[in-house]
Amino acid sequence: MEVAREQFATNTYRASSMREIAAELGIAKPSLYHHFSSKAAILEQLVAAPIDALGAAVDAAAAEPDSDEARRRLLRDCIAAMVTHQDVMRLLLRDASIYNDDSTRIVGTVVGTVDRAVAILAGPDADWRRRLRAAQAFAAATDPVGHFSDAPGEEFREALYQGAAALLDLD
Repeated sequence: MEVAREQFATNTYRASSMREIAAELGIAKPSLYHHFSSKAAILEQLVAAPIDALGAAVDAAAAEPDSDEARRRLLRDCIAAMVTHQDVMRLLLRDASIYNDDSTRIVGTVVGTVDRAVAILAGPDADWRRRLRAAQAFAAATDPVGHFSDAPGEEFREALYQGAAALLDLD
């Protein structure tokens, strides 16, 4: 998975090939196909942990009553998932070649998770302005992860949280 992530990060997802990944691993391409049916299957396994973590954060928040505390926890948990898996999330946030027919299922899962998070952050019966703020807050909490690989972990998480929480008047 590390070799594939490095190949995707260096060459982009589209420009990377199963042949190159196999060669980097020192195995024959058919051996790689024995483990993964396609490059999209590698990508899916690569992003599974962060996507599962984001989904778990959204599920936990959805199970709580509508409250500012649930929104705070959702922001913090989403940020933690993004920062913990920063290298992989950078691929999803910065490599447009990932978004193709092969990755429709992965992208659909990500979009659905983000939509659910935004709805929870907005709250029930939110008007378009509140939904807009919620979308802005989620973006403020997650999008910078792809830009700041040198930021110190805990300080970075707190800065992301403070920016997002301010948009929702949570702190």
